[in-house]
Amino acid sequence: MATIKTNRDFLTLVSNGTINDEVKAFAKEQIAKLDEKNEKRKVSKSALAHKSENDGFKNAILAALADGKVWVAATLAAKLGVSTQKVSALAKQLADNGEIVVSDVKIQGKGKVKGYALPTPSADEVEDEGEGE
Repeated sequence: MATIKTNRDFLTLVSNGTINDEVKAFAKEQIAKLDEKNEKRKVSKSALAHKSENDGFKNAILAALADGKVWVAATLAAKLGVSTQKVSALAKQLADNGEIVVSDVKIQGKGKVKGYALPTPSADEVEDEGEGE
């Protein structure tokens, strides 16, 4: 009987159709390790603090964009006191959620960079207030 030392050994046995008690035990052990690792990731206090911090920065980005202008990540980063990479990553998350829109902005000496703004309502999303009937 082959001794399973690596995931490669395990996968080779499975791909050959060798499913015995040793293979099953190894699979259960690996699943238990994955479950343990995932559980640690979920309850990490530092991860929760990081998420809370990022939520604060996302709110700050949204507040900065409230003026209706298009901002580039470098300008937002300087305004918020964080790195351009952090602003870009958080802005991508906001854009993926539809909270902001991304457009190309020409910057002299840099070419095109991404600009961020709040979405503007389309004509069919604007409600008519109705002038005094």
